[in-house]
Amino acid sequence: MGNKKYTMCKNMKILIVMGGFLPGKKFGGPPVSVDNFCSLMKGEADCYIVTHNHDMGEKNSYINIKPGWNDRGNAMVTYLSDEEYNYATFLKVAREIRPDYIYLQGLFQESIFPCLRIANKLGIKVVLAPRGELCAGAFKKKYKKIPYIVLLRLIGLLRNVTFQSTSDEETQAISKYLGASSKRIHLLTNIPSIPHNFPVHRTKEAGDGHLVFVSRILWKKNLLNAICYFKEVKGKVLFDIYGPKEDEDYWKKCEDAINDLPPNISVNYKGVLSHDEIHKVFGQYDAFLFPTLSENYGHVIVEALVAGCIPIISDQTPWSDINEANAGWALSLSDDKKFITAIQEVVDMKDLDLQDKRKAIASYLEDKLRLNELKQRYLTVFYD
Repeated sequence: MGNKKYTMCKNMKILIVMGGFLPGKKFGGPPVSVDNFCSLMKGEADCYIVTHNHDMGEKNSYINIKPGWNDRGNAMVTYLSDEEYNYATFLKVAREIRPDYIYLQGLFQESIFPCLRIANKLGIKVVLAPRGELCAGAFKKKYKKIPYIVLLRLIGLLRNVTFQSTSDEETQAISKYLGASSKRIHLLTNIPSIPHNFPVHRTKEAGDGHLVFVSRILWKKNLLNAICYFKEVKGKVLFDIYGPKEDEDYWKKCEDAINDLPPNISVNYKGVLSHDEIHKVFGQYDAFLFPTLSENYGHVIVEALVAGCIPIISDQTPWSDINEANAGWALSLSDDKKFITAIQEVVDMKDLDLQDKRKAIASYLEDKLRLNELKQRYLTVFYD
């Protein structure tokens, strides 16, 4: 079955209901995953996305959107107010477009329970991607989440759901907590973002390093430790930080750590990036410092790699094989010295050294990102 290729005379319809989507900047990886999925499936599936009309933590609606369906080229999107984002609206949309599948993002999002009820009511197949919410680094406050999972299982809303896993850890968690058999769990990596134009890099001098952190600012992404690594780094170093400040108390600790750094380290908070800017921004830096506590995929890691920005990351992501490919560093969070050594190596690199590293990254990506094969694996899940 894995080698079977799928074509259909008529495109299937996929309804995607999710809390946030582009042009939002604060919802992390799921909007990127879904946007890339819609692009990959173009020509095979018609995708319809239902989402909120504002960014996380905001009240003002996005500009340049209209009521009803908005054509993004790879999907039709309808943006709803908080009052409209409910069971009744989801049911109306499902009856309007008559999807073959409902593709759900996350397990603990407010849309999941009503959409599972609708799928059960209308006899629509469901593919659910937990998006890392069951993985150890994210599965906190179990006393709240376990009763919810038990309820879903007791009333049978998960009985006929197909699950998308993006890692072996997530596969085990889906089986353990959701009671799904191996036949209903499909390991499908997320789809990477490929830039239309590749960035132009700066000329690197030994002893001068430009590093960047791009992610949501909260404990799980481990920015505080990233900042502290620089206390022992020699040379002229620029460290820029991009991302929404989701935890202000945590950011205050980061600011205190920044103020304790030696004068050779320059740190700047640069605000929130739109997805359209991501590759261009990564191209301006030598390395991406991201000692995250856990990522079930890590779109931002792929985006750094594609832009030729060397990742210095934790080994708690699916990208630890960059070590063997000499395409970066995936390091244990228990060993600060190794992070410091990797940062220092980047700072000390000459331009030719950096170019050699980028060649290794390009070779690694060519082997790793096989989009046609990945597309066929997605089609296998949805068509079967």
